[in-house]
Amino acid sequence: MGRLLRSVVGVGVLGLALSACHFSNGEYGPASAGAGLTSTNGPAGASSSGSGATAKLLGGFNVPKTASSYDGAGFPIPDYGPISYRNYVNGDPKYPATIATRNSAYGQILTTKSGYTLYVRLGDEFRASKCFKICLYAFPPELTNGAPQAAPGILAADLGVLTANNSWEQVSYGGRPLYRYRLDTKPGEINAEGKGGIWYVVGVNGLPITKPLAKAGAPKN
Repeated sequence: MGRLLRSVVGVGVLGLALSACHFSNGEYGPASAGAGLTSTNGPAGASSSGSGATAKLLGGFNVPKTASSYDGAGFPIPDYGPISYRNYVNGDPKYPATIATRNSAYGQILTTKSGYTLYVRLGDEFRASKCFKICLYAFPPELTNGAPQAAPGILAADLGVLTANNSWEQVSYGGRPLYRYRLDTKPGEINAEGKGGIWYVVGVNGLPITKPLAKAGAPKN
């Protein structure tokens, strides 16, 4: 009887473990974006061999100790108060978000459909944001109403949805929560890069990009 009970318990534990690893149809995106990759623009020594969940999620990037300050913003910010964008009703979008890309000094980066820069936050966990309260006003989560759509160049399987800390649907990419920045007031601006040592633009591979692309040297005569 004892042997049978241990067998049943073992099967149950195995079932739970398998179910925890399952993502139906890539709903939240496979953990493939950045897995086993090293950002070519990342800080020296960055690799995909980090031991913690955050290190694995962000390709080995270290999280500064300041990551918890100002409700997760990581640097002094004012309380901007709530914000609403076009086609939003009571702070919630009417339609699914479309995630696009554009070329920049940092290479191809993720943007909104209208060209506003999207960021990731070092210190976030897989499908879990650590930006709260006034941080959300400075870095509004990129919200969606339904499954987000992929523009050309985006890995559609890596797009997903998580519950933001304002209880709405936030877009994720490879499991990483995506944000805008309050002081990016027009498409193409990148005003949050490197803020607090934790906010960075994100490449199509899902990794934060911390340095501009190297410029080609002037041609020699």
